[in-house]
This record gives sequence, C-alpha cells and structure tokens, in this order.
Amino acid sequence: MIGEFRYRRGELHCEGVKVKEIGESVGTPVYIYSYKAIVKKYAELNKAFASLSPLICFSVKANSNLSICRVLTKEGAGLEIVSGGELYRAKRIRAHPKKIIFTGVGKREEEIREAVEYGVLLIYAESEQELELLEKVAKEKRKRIKVGLRINPDVLAGGHKYIQTGKKESKFGLPLKRVKKIFMQRKQSPYIELCALHFHLGSYITTPQPFVDTLKRVIPLVKELEEMGIGIGYLDIGGGFYQPAEEFAKAIIPLVKGFSARLILEPGRFLIVESGMLLSKVLYTKTQGKKRFIVVDAGMNDFIRPALYNASHQILSLHKSRGEYSKVNIVGPVCESGDFFAQGIEFPLIERGEYLAIMNTGAYGFTMSSNYNSRPRPAEVLVKEDRFYLIREREGYKDLVRGEKVWS
Repeated sequence: MIGEFRYRRGELHCEGVKVKEIGESVGTPVYIYSYKAIVKKYAELNKAFASLSPLICFSVKANSNLSICRVLTKEGAGLEIVSGGELYRAKRIRAHPKKIIFTGVGKREEEIREAVEYGVLLIYAESEQELELLEKVAKEKRKRIKVGLRINPDVLAGGHKYIQTGKKESKFGLPLKRVKKIFMQRKQSPYIELCALHFHLGSYITTPQPFVDTLKRVIPLVKELEEMGIGIGYLDIGGGFYQPAEEFAKAIIPLVKGFSARLILEPGRFLIVESGMLLSKVLYTKTQGKKRFIVVDAGMNDFIRPALYNASHQILSLHKSRGEYSKVNIVGPVCESGDFFAQGIEFPLIERGEYLAIMNTGAYGFTMSSNYNSRPRPAEVLVKEDRFYLIREREGYKDLVRGEKVWS
C-alpha cells in the first residue's frame, strides 16, 4: 500500500490503528497523518545528502499544523516560512531562529520587522525595492542581517502551470543578469550582509535535470562573486523535488561539492505527502443517466487539489475488496460542478454510511482548505504506533462567524 497505510486482515490501518476507529471516534471529514511516515521521509532525505550536511528546512506552507512542524524540528529540521503567520507558528513551537529562512515575493514591512526581531537565519529578497526595505528595517533595529537573493533562472520545471515558478515570466525572483550588480552595490552595507543565493523551480519535479540545468547557470556566478571578494555562505536550491531522494542527490552533489557555501533544501511535499490521508463518509449514492455518483461528506473546500490542479489521488475503501467493481464519480457536497475527487474510476461496491480514504493528502491539504459554502474545516489526527492524537479540533459554526459583526 502507501507508506504506513496498509490493509491488515482486510481492514485499512494507519500504523497500528484501524482507520475506521478514527472516523468513528472523531467524525469525518478528518485528515490522518502517520508519525512514522514523516520521520522516515526526513531520514531518507537527510541520508541522501549526508555528505554535504545540508540544512533541511521544511516548507511550512505544505502542512502548517503545529504538531507536524514540531515532529520535524525535533528530528533536526529547520523551517522555511513565507509569511508572518508562519513565523508565528514557528515561535509557538519554539523553533530555533537560526534554522528559519524567510522566503516569499510579497513580505509586508511588519512581517520583515518581526523576522528581524526573532533573529531568523536568512531573509530572501525578490526585488530591489525589498532590499531597500530590508536595509531600512535593519537600520531601525540597529542590526546587521543576513540576506539572500532569489534568482529567477528561467528554467521550466514542475507539474501544473500554477506550480511552475522558475520561468522568467513568473512573479518570482530576480533576473540572473542583475544579481552581480546588486551584490556590488550592497557590498559595503553596514546593515545587510548579502551572503546567499536561492532558487525554487516549482513543485512536483520528477527528474533532477532542471536542478542540474539551473546549477550550471548559478555556479559560474558563485565563482565570479568569490573572485570579486564576495563570499556566498549559503546556496539554497529550494524544494519541489519528487522521490526518490537518492536520485536527486546523485545528480546534485557532484555539482556543489567543494564549495564553501552550505547547501539548503526546502522540501514540503516530499516529506509529508504520503504521510496523510483524508477520511470521508459516504452520504449518498445515486445514478444520473449512465453515471454513478458517490456523494461524500468531504468537499473541495476541504481538499481543493483535484479541482484546482486536476490532481489525481488514489481512493481506497476501508475494506480490501475482492468483489464487484463499477465505474463511479466520487464527489462532494459543495455547490460546484468542480467539486469532485475522482471521475470515472473503478471502485468497489460501497454503501451509504461507509468510509473511503483519499490518499496522499499530507501536503497542501488542510493548508489550502477554506470555509466555502460556510462549511467548518475538518479535524486533524496524528497516529503514532497504536495510538492516535487529535492535533486540531474540528471547527464549529461559531468559528465560521468569529470576528464578524452584524450591520444594522
């Protein structure tokens, strides 16, 4: 099966716990994560790049639950954040500031100020105006801060066009040809230490070749800067790589080995996508013309990837079936035709009140959820061995209107 989700005596388990027991205990929809799966993926990545002793910063946007982030920081991971809210989460779990990197194309001044006050390791600038703001804040705080430049290498990589971030037409980063001049202009700054280069090509990159192509463009720049007396302390190659880690490491390590710069990785999906599933209950089954529909209680507001990216996710019955299969469409209750999880798949016979599991939802699942149709967001559960822990309570109706006021 998938990682720590497997059938035992015909019933789907997460580690040592029956998935059905979780649904009956906390209700549905519910995100379920495997502790063991998360730790194993971190260890796999760490081992693959061990010869370089990289700083592995988990991309918080992939799954920002405090407990998930805490599991990874306890294993030694740092955090890659993109907002003041993610910095707040990092503070809540007492993440070490010198293992935090702050990326993002549109940081507000107050977010930058908070990051400087906390003492994060690096803040990456994506425009020259942002560099000016960073210098202003550092001067106000009377601190010299470490800053990196995010490069736009004009390399196509990633799956859906919405998650391709390395092309010159995208909003991300600075043109490679501008970088040397910016380093020279800021070389004598008393408040900014420009000491890092960063790129992030996209998500769901299934081959190391885009990383190789980008590094072949970036490494000559690093050498040129060093010849000018400008040292690069960190080289951040982003995330987005898909498994296996060993394949990517074998392609990347020879290109960067020998440099004094410390390698930084920003994995998100790689570490946690397989650790999670979304459990949902069947509300109704119906037939419309030649199509059979299974209507479940999870909707696109709970898990939007199929609707947004046309992403395909394996869906399992909680009982291993050897019986009849038929072609079905698995859909949610939201008032949109795009509210579906699968269309035209072969699925075993399932009845109203039974459960099904949408797999590989550990990344960009809950973090992209919403209250569309005024639907409370689901609970989250972490499983470790033969016990499970509620790590986020299900929202209620009062949560939907918190902060709102009735005009009269």
